[in-house]
Amino acid sequence: MLTRIITAVVALCLLVPILLFAPTWAVAGLWALLGAVAIYEFFSCVGFKKEVWLWVVSILSLVISIGCNILTGTLLHQFYQEDWLQYVLYLPSIMNVVTVLAFMLAAVVRYKKLPVDRLIMLFGLVHYAKYGFSALAGLALDKPMFIGLETPGASVPLWVALCIPWVADTMAYFTGYFLGKHKLCPEISPKKTVEGAIGGVLGTGIAAVVVYGFVSGWEIWDLLPIFIGAMLLAVVSIYGDLFASVVKRHFGVKDYGKLFPGHGGIMDRFDSTIPVAILLQLLLVFPYFENLI
Repeated sequence: MLTRIITAVVALCLLVPILLFAPTWAVAGLWALLGAVAIYEFFSCVGFKKEVWLWVVSILSLVISIGCNILTGTLLHQFYQEDWLQYVLYLPSIMNVVTVLAFMLAAVVRYKKLPVDRLIMLFGLVHYAKYGFSALAGLALDKPMFIGLETPGASVPLWVALCIPWVADTMAYFTGYFLGKHKLCPEISPKKTVEGAIGGVLGTGIAAVVVYGFVSGWEIWDLLPIFIGAMLLAVVSIYGDLFASVVKRHFGVKDYGKLFPGHGGIMDRFDSTIPVAILLQLLLVFPYFENLI
């Protein structure tokens, strides 16, 4: 327990200042680095970490996706008439095609070494990590005006994506500890209970309403979508945790990595955050919800 606490404190002391005070390129680099490690962890989990060329292509696709996301998000308004910027927008799509072709090539050339079922699952996991960390990078550009800071890491949507899983997990833990009687998915995660999941979802919705009410007011027509949206994100957070556990159990691994002593790897820490970031980015497409946060 002491190791977990020390690791968490050190990680927060490193992560929070970077997100709040670092320039755009540093925030983008952080998410690209974490995403690259997550992709490598998936390769290791599946048993393909020796396929260096394949995970290099996958990581390069992630880095280019985040880089283009940040570049167009920060410079598009300055160089919207420049022809070269239009071609930048095509790079993520090009890398998607390259990644598909790379996995197809691996399936054909390495068919005796790489079981095709694992290769297909790995392809999905790579894109899951890619979309998740790209979403986190994208959320950093949404509203860079938080607690008086004009930096990308101070984005309100980004901190919503980071805090929702923590609140949901905390609420679920205490609710399950005091009231939990019925197992949620005993074969996947023996400690999770139905009561804990319900408490986590409702508790997250209530916490979101309270925070929003004190910051922006108690207008019922604003609080209702905040309550519903927070609960949806909490549900996705729980499913993200369960999904990560399913993958680990399928391949017989305890943790995705050992980067954080007592906590595991990047995917052990961001398993709930990734689906929340993806769904939140989708919710922000709707102008009404975007204006709320």
